[in-house]
Amino acid sequence: MNDIITLVLVLLLIGLISKTARPYTLLWSFATPVFYIVFGFKSIYLNLGFTEVELFSGVLPMIVCIMTWNKLSSTEKSRAWKYSPKLWWIFLIYYFVSLGWSNNVSTGIRTVLELAFPSFMYLVAFNAIQNDFHLERYYKWMMWINITVAIFDVYNATTGWSAIQVAGSMTEGVIGYRTVTAYFYVTMATILMMRMMDKFDIRLLLLYIVNVSLLLIAGSRTPTFVFIAGSIVAMVYRRNLRFTAIGTVVLALLVGILLMLPTKSKFFNADESVNMRDSGRGFFQKYFEDKANEGPLWGYGAGGTEEYAKWITQHITLVGAPHNEYLRIRFDGGQIGLMLFYLGLADMLVRGLLWGRGVKAYFPFRAILVMTPIMFAVSCTNDNTFFYFYVFTQYLFVFMGFGARLCYEERVIQGREDLTLDPSEVQAIREEMGSLQPV
Repeated sequence: MNDIITLVLVLLLIGLISKTARPYTLLWSFATPVFYIVFGFKSIYLNLGFTEVELFSGVLPMIVCIMTWNKLSSTEKSRAWKYSPKLWWIFLIYYFVSLGWSNNVSTGIRTVLELAFPSFMYLVAFNAIQNDFHLERYYKWMMWINITVAIFDVYNATTGWSAIQVAGSMTEGVIGYRTVTAYFYVTMATILMMRMMDKFDIRLLLLYIVNVSLLLIAGSRTPTFVFIAGSIVAMVYRRNLRFTAIGTVVLALLVGILLMLPTKSKFFNADESVNMRDSGRGFFQKYFEDKANEGPLWGYGAGGTEEYAKWITQHITLVGAPHNEYLRIRFDGGQIGLMLFYLGLADMLVRGLLWGRGVKAYFPFRAILVMTPIMFAVSCTNDNTFFYFYVFTQYLFVFMGFGARLCYEERVIQGREDLTLDPSEVQAIREEMGSLQPV
């Protein structure tokens, strides 16, 4: 029965996406947290034969990517490829090839998809928007998604405050356990913060305060550190003394509030030392570090971490992954894979700095190009970042695609980039110009 329901939902989604105007198809994937809340679709899986993939956080982004990509012209595809980080793609290709020597291909394919689909969404997003009107539409819908999720989480926090005090944090939000919830508010608060740095709006400030409050109540360490790192990068990159001063005060307040909430116990022990208790995480990481050092330069292949984790998960700790994206890559792809991973993140950062340098407007999108690889670099040190695709990775990669597109358009205006049009685009321009002729 569940398989029939899943199939019907997939077919319904395909029909709705096919009817959606191309610039807005990505919103279907963006709205995943709302599907989880409103419809309760938290554990509906589609069996692909070799592995099972969760419908809304896994299958839906795939459908969106494939359907939107097929709507792009060959010129648009090559244009997006030109403005994508090549070294990052080399890493993804290598990680995919590592399936060839993996003992856990089914899980490895899922891991490959978790890493690859944000990058495909970057390519799609590059051609999804082409003017301010589309960007404003995305802002509007993301704000409503944010508000919808926040309403449910505020209700959970206020009605379950005694449980939060006992546990030291909100152990589960409306879109999943606390880390998933925390990453959602990291992403939304980051985007809101940069929008306010561009143009202040009291409504954005109020929602920003709610997001940060829920982030702190969730008490998940790595997302909180990621948010602080991203905020510092934004303040420095904005190069404005006023924003730096305001941002410093806000971060100081954030840390001060953190020390007063029950979540303090998640960050500090009773003697004020840093809390290193991690529910078996330390054992897991030590095991995988030792095992990775014993392995070949090319690693055990994609999915290897989960294969070696089975016994530990059953007998020692429920922590089901090394909780360190660098360690996962080091284990699965060996030192070669880890080096390519570092180079890929560095490629993103350098390209973002170079592209954004000549763009005067659109600060949120220029900043995302610079912030994303840095935020990933921080989060990957103690978390499996790409696992949180639908609340963290996809949003930032899509906004990177938007930012790269705006940089491309600016370079065309400045004469630093040749404008190559597809025949269909030429025809559309001729028709548009013809409609402007005086009657």
